[in-house]
Amino acid sequence: MKTLVLYATQYGYAADCAAQLKAELAGDVTLVDLGKQNAPELQSYDAVIVGGSIYMGRVQAKVSAFCAAHEGELLQKTLGLYLCCGLPQNLEQCLETSFPAKLRARAKAVGCFGGELRTARMKPMHKLIANVMQKAGGKSGIEPPKANPQAVLDFAAAMNA
Repeated sequence: MKTLVLYATQYGYAADCAAQLKAELAGDVTLVDLGKQNAPELQSYDAVIVGGSIYMGRVQAKVSAFCAAHEGELLQKTLGLYLCCGLPQNLEQCLETSFPAKLRARAKAVGCFGGELRTARMKPMHKLIANVMQKAGGKSGIEPPKANPQAVLDFAAAMNA
């Protein structure tokens, strides 16, 4: 089986998850960072996985635009959707704002791979906002974002089934 994993990332966590998926998926797997590359033609792939990180409540615009432009083609493929979302309690809302309803309904696997605050890669203003949010969340009992590598393994197993 030939699988295409399309993703976009803000600070690298979604790319790391895509690489982990590639290692776990059966068959020939191609990774494409939509922030740096154009997606290849979809007809030569059996499965397509689309993912990205949540930033300010939404997935990257390039992911949304790709899904909107290629919705018909994606509905004809074995489809997987994933988000890197540091607040899993917001996952359903983030899925709704990130992927069209038809794609969500058709997906063989939908995953939330957690998240990481990679402040060393952030611009100063983003770093300041992240630190303020972490402090406020800590006072409210909200845990900081954390990676969920088991979710990546579970997603890959579902796609391989």
